[in-house]
This record gives sequence, structure tokens and C-alpha cells, in this order.
Amino acid sequence: MKRIKVLSQLTANQIAAGEVVERPASVVKELVENALDAGASAITIETKGGGLESIRVTDNGCGIPAEDVETAFLRHATNKISTADDLSHIETLGFRGEALASIAAVSHVTLKTCTAEEEAGTLLRVSGGEVKENHATGTPQGTAIEVENLFFNVPARLKFIKSARAESAYISDYISRMLMARADVAFKLVQNGKTVFQSAGDTNLQDAIYCVYGADMLPHLRELFYDDGYVRLSGFIATEQAARSNRNAQSFFINARYIKSQKLSFALQRAYDMRLMVGKFPFAVLSLAISPNEIDVNVHPNKLDVRFKNEERVMRAATIAARQALGDPVSMPIPHTTGGGWPQTEFGRSAEYVRKTQDRETIPSITAYAPDSKEECVAQASFSPFDVSKKPAQPPMLREPESVTVAPQVKIPERQLTPWQKSSSSMPEALSEPKTEQAQERDKRSAPLAERNEQLRLTCGSYRIIGQVFDCYWIVQQDEDTFFIDQHAAHERRLYERFAEKGVAAQSQILLIPAVIKLSPLEFETLMENLPQFAELGFDIEEFGMLTVSVRAVPYLIGEPQAAAFLHEAIALLDRRNRLSTVELKRAALIQAACKHAVKAGETLDHVEIEALLREYETEGTPLTCPHGRPVMVKMAKIDFEKLFKRVL
Repeated sequence: MKRIKVLSQLTANQIAAGEVVERPASVVKELVENALDAGASAITIETKGGGLESIRVTDNGCGIPAEDVETAFLRHATNKISTADDLSHIETLGFRGEALASIAAVSHVTLKTCTAEEEAGTLLRVSGGEVKENHATGTPQGTAIEVENLFFNVPARLKFIKSARAESAYISDYISRMLMARADVAFKLVQNGKTVFQSAGDTNLQDAIYCVYGADMLPHLRELFYDDGYVRLSGFIATEQAARSNRNAQSFFINARYIKSQKLSFALQRAYDMRLMVGKFPFAVLSLAISPNEIDVNVHPNKLDVRFKNEERVMRAATIAARQALGDPVSMPIPHTTGGGWPQTEFGRSAEYVRKTQDRETIPSITAYAPDSKEECVAQASFSPFDVSKKPAQPPMLREPESVTVAPQVKIPERQLTPWQKSSSSMPEALSEPKTEQAQERDKRSAPLAERNEQLRLTCGSYRIIGQVFDCYWIVQQDEDTFFIDQHAAHERRLYERFAEKGVAAQSQILLIPAVIKLSPLEFETLMENLPQFAELGFDIEEFGMLTVSVRAVPYLIGEPQAAAFLHEAIALLDRRNRLSTVELKRAALIQAACKHAVKAGETLDHVEIEALLREYETEGTPLTCPHGRPVMVKMAKIDFEKLFKRVL
């Protein structure tokens, strides 16, 4: 057995570096946070080769005194805390004193820094954790630090690094979050000589959002502000028309610190109850300001996870704030919390730009009750991801298709078709009385659909249209069954079948004026890696600079107005599955086209229009789900109504 021995300082630092420096984006994060803690108002980030070749971060902060320069590269060296008690009220982004030591252990570092009190600056070179050079030099106030050949002495780590393009996307994604977290700081990101982001640092959050997401997002924004004396929330959310297929468009900040919080995302989702469909997530840039002693940021070395002392109150406050911003009635109380309270000082200068010149109206007291559910609430009131506020003069009508490619019969999950479950008896079956033939037939009619061995099918001339409710659902009676039919799902299914029959060849329509679409860093990287597939579909896309693309041609079925929506949807699908075949991408295009042209929830139809659509479902074999998998119709037998009203047991 090998003897136990103490690892060398260099080896220990390299191991420790693996926790702090996961990838080039981790280096950028640590250096930018140090610059912000130094009071910088302008930060420039320059990278090459995805950050593996070089990372340079320059700021105009307070600088590092000459006598502290070498000390700053020692492990656990920091000026932000002095005792363990200080962890309970951290007001800075960094505090562990591990970043510079970890970075220097796995790279070549060159530091130039100067304080306002010093006549000359300091130059320090560190390679693999060893100081190689330290002397005075001329440099402006602030700090410029360059990291080269990252992981040069840890080849095992390089095997797990993705492509340079992917690593650049991670860096861009982080900087995009920070320029929204700190709208008072001017950020500039340059990758391989090209400017990706450049913010004004004028404290205007909308300008920062525009810098990241482009002009298309601005019309959908709704300002959010809420202050209950315990937590203060500010920022912007967007209407359901700007919802995305993943949570990448959600940014949460605690005291100007970017965090990832699934619970905050769920709390935000609850505010969109009856607004969003399953699989859709709202856009949000949400800043929370709370006393540092009410949170714990010392959870993980990446400092992306934060724990709350009163988590329930924070989550409910987020839901209430979002509902107020959307103009919906607030229905959840705020529990009283003792202790903590709102701090007397500002935590995070990101809150400084919120409502500087405008007076706030008093937030009304909340007294109504709301369910205390932690599940993600989603709605099925409107299926279309597009704006349906403008009702067309006449809803699209379906004509009898010449030929239809019959898809396999889709079995709809029991939980979706039979919400009224059969009551179970507490009496053992062996002790119960024999059932009559009438009772057995009644049980057969009331059994779950999967057990009835019946199809949800309408027979020509045998059904009667009762009417339309909520401008969305049809009620149709046939014999002793009542059908509830989602008009959008029904029309969408039939349009999809028709489009699938025709196929979606690479038939493009050239746009008179190319559409310029702004993408997020991760979306841009995904699109660039899959351009050949989009070209096969009929897109003509080229890079336009600063995370934008120019779309010069689109598939005929999609059309120009929905080009941006389809790109966001397709890219999200690519992110979930890592890679899609051209066939799968074409199917996504067909679904998008069918959704676009189908009647929407909220459109009033008369009996003639409803009957025209219902005829499509008289054909045996027509799938009974929409292309997204939602049920087209739900059947409820007469016996189910009789049980609801206690006419039978």
C-alpha cells in the first residue's frame, strides 16, 4: 500500500483550480466580478480561440497597490472578508480569494495595474503558479489582466472542452447577463477581433435588453417593480407572445449577482397561469435586492446558486410582481416575516437605475388566498405562440382533401381523457353483491377510455353541435356521448396532415428586404453549427455580425412574418436533442406552418364554420391529437354526468 503524503502546493492549486476554473467562461466570470468589485464603470473583454488562446479583461477600477500584487495570487488571499462571520453579510461578488490563484495555476498570466495614489503601475507575470516577473511599469489607473494558453499544463481538462465556437458562446452568454445586471457599467466584448456586445452603461435597462435581444423584444416588455420591505424586485418581463421554448431567455440577479434558480423560474411561471401553453416559458430580466444576511451565496464555488432564509416569501413576491406587471389580479398573500427586514443601504448598484425620476404608487395590500403549490403552472387557453389579438375577418375554412396520408391511431393518455375517475368501493369484491346486467353495462360505459375499447369518433349525420364556449371549445353531442373539442388543435391537425401530404420541399421565397434577426449567444452558436440543415429546408441565412443573422429566403409554408419565431423554436428543439435530422426539422416547419394558419383560441365561429371543420373528423383513422401531442377532443359519457350530479352511484 502506498504511503500517505502531502501534495505539493502546485498540485493542490491545480486540483483546486478545477472547481473554480471549469472552462474559459469561468475565467471571464471571475475577472469581470473582480473588476466590478473594484468599482469599474467600463470593462472590456477580449478573447481569442474561445478563450483558450487568450483572455484579456481591462477595467478602470481602483487598481491593486504594488505591495499587494503578488499577495493577490496566493490562495485564500482577499480584502473582501476577514472572518467567517463576514460570510453572513457579503456585499461583493467575490470573496473566497481563490480565483486569481486558480487561474494562474493553469495558465500564463500577465497583470498590469495602477491605483490613483501611485505614480507608476505594476507589471506581474505568473506562469503555472510561479511568479516570473514583477516590476514597475507605466499604465493607466485600473487593471488589465491577460490569461494565455489556458490549461496548458492540464491536458486532461482540454479533452472535455468543446469547440472554440461553443466556448465563445458561453462567454457571450455570461457577458450578456452581466450587462443587464449592471446597466450602469459600459461593457464591450470582442471575440476574435469582432465586437459582439457594446453597452452604453447609461443605467437604462431597456437599452441593455435591446443590446442583447434586439428591437423585436421591446414591444413585448412590461416593467416590473415590487417592494414589500423584505425583498425588492425590479426589471422587465414580456407578454406571452414573446415566450420561448426553453428558459434561456430568463435572467435572475440577486444584489447584482447573476444566479440560476429553477424555483424563481417556477414562481415566474405561476404568474403566467392561463397565458402560456405547456412547454413555453416567459422572458424575464428580474433583479432582486435583499439584505445579505437573508441569503447564502457560499453554496458552490461557481457562486451561481443562492439559498434564501425565507424562500417561500421571495417566490411569492416574484409571482405577485409578475402578475401586477401583466395587469392580472393578484391572489396570493404575503406571509409576515419577522427579522431581517429591508436593509438601510443599497446592495448592488444595478438597482440604482430603477425608477430614479418617477414616483411609485403604493402597492395595495394583498389579502386574498392562493394555493400553496410548488408545481409549475401552465395553461392551455391559447395554443398559438403568435399574437392572436387581431381577429381575421373570416377564419380559415377547410375543404375536403383530395388524399390524406393516414397516420397511426394515437392513444390519448387516460388522465387527459377521463378527468372524472371511477369511484372505487371500499368493500372487497368478494363481499359485494352480484351486479345486474344493467349495472354491468353502466360500469362498462363509465370505465376509463382505455378499458372501453372505443374510439373517439364522430359519425356523419349522428351528432348535434351544441355551441362554442370560451371562444375556444366546441360542445358536440352524439348519442349518449358529449365531445369537447379544441378548435385550434382540431384545425391544426388537419392543416398539418394536408401540408405533410404535399411535402415541404426546399421551395423558398426570396424576401424583398432581408430579415435581420437578433439571437442569443447560445442560439447563434447552435444555428451556425446547423446551417446546412436550414439550407435544405429552404432558408438562406448568413451571419450579419453582433449575434445577428440576415435571412434572405424562407420556406414558402413558413413565410416572412414567422421566420424569427420558427428560428427560435427550431433552435430550442436542436438544443434539447443536441442534433436533428433534416426530416425532423422539416416536421417542425410543418407544425409551425399549421399552427400559424389554424384558427386561434379566442375566435368566434358559427355553426356552419364549426361543422366544416368537424367533417374532417368523420374519417376513420384521423389522429386525435394535434402535432404537438395535445388532445383534439375529450369525450364524456352520459353516465359521467349522471355520476357528477349524484343520479347514479
